[in-house]
Amino acid sequence: ATPSNSYLDQLWQQRFDGVQRSNEALRVLKLAKDISAADVTRITAEARFLRGHYHFEGKKMWNNVPYIDETIYKRDDPNSTKIPNDKDIWSNIEADFKFAADNLPATQAQKGRATKWAAMTYLAKAYIYQKKWAAAKTLLLDVYANSGKKLMPNYHDNYRNITNNNAESIFEVEFSVNDGSTGNNGNAGDNLNWPYSAN
Repeated sequence: ATPSNSYLDQLWQQRFDGVQRSNEALRVLKLAKDISAADVTRITAEARFLRGHYHFEGKKMWNNVPYIDETIYKRDDPNSTKIPNDKDIWSNIEADFKFAADNLPATQAQKGRATKWAAMTYLAKAYIYQKKWAAAKTLLLDVYANSGKKLMPNYHDNYRNITNNNAESIFEVEFSVNDGSTGNNGNAGDNLNWPYSAN
């Protein structure tokens, strides 16, 4: 990477924008009234799943990144999130995915929402990155045996619009199309994921 590569700045910003939005959902949820305890638990688990995802992506990219939860940001102190990145945050990432796995439903009515199986799989992936093979295997065998997920007969069905959210899909991110945004709501986080010319 060179100092002129602005994509790294954008990747950092996108990761921590996601963390901030997850934390904001958790902060606002505490102010909500007329909401069932079951919905509070589910929404908390969804927000923690996403916060785990964004911290995990940052951890994979830069290793030592700050872990920021909903208690750190103070509206009156813009410097409140300027915390050291000198700690290994695997345990925080694991805690978010574990909470999500323990509290999310096995299925969701809306496509693109995290489930228990998605959280368990993400937790297993975090274990794999740390070489916690036995813990990862236990979770993955549970997902394999109990989630109802299975490999598609045709591998290419994982990449066709018509077969989105198929039996092999553990978690898919949903994007809109033809919404007038000129693609600005797409997956900008994958900006470095294609070959570049020498020009």
